[in-house]
Amino acid sequence: MDRGEFKVPRAGSAILVEHNGKYLLGKRNKKNYSGFWVIPGGKVEWGETLEQAGTREFKEETNLDIEIIKFITWKQIINTKEDYHRYVFFFLGKLKNDNFEIKTNDDVSEVKFFSIDELKKLEPLAKSAKQIFKFLELW
Repeated sequence: MDRGEFKVPRAGSAILVEHNGKYLLGKRNKKNYSGFWVIPGGKVEWGETLEQAGTREFKEETNLDIEIIKFITWKQIINTKEDYHRYVFFFLGKLKNDNFEIKTNDDVSEVKFFSIDELKKLEPLAKSAKQIFKFLELW
């Protein structure tokens, strides 16, 4: 088998941040789940812990500095049509300070805080995000 064709699942890390009763989501701008609202995060790089990857990716996508409070759970996300297979580890986090400015990068086109009522009406919302809110008994 050509090594270039060998595929394996990758690890990802995502951080759900709550601020003043609202939760931050980003509108994905990448191939898999493009246009869907997701919990910000991304792939774990070689030598990074899950926590380091999550906070790095969160900063890259939102321009926000956060700290992790606790591990929530993990999800396996498989979408072979879009060449995507990840084990994503979800954490709960908080902003390091209240004085912040949100900026997006190429991975997300929008970043916003939503109340639970707003999230219940938000479309399209990634299945994994819905599962996390239900797991936390917020939905």
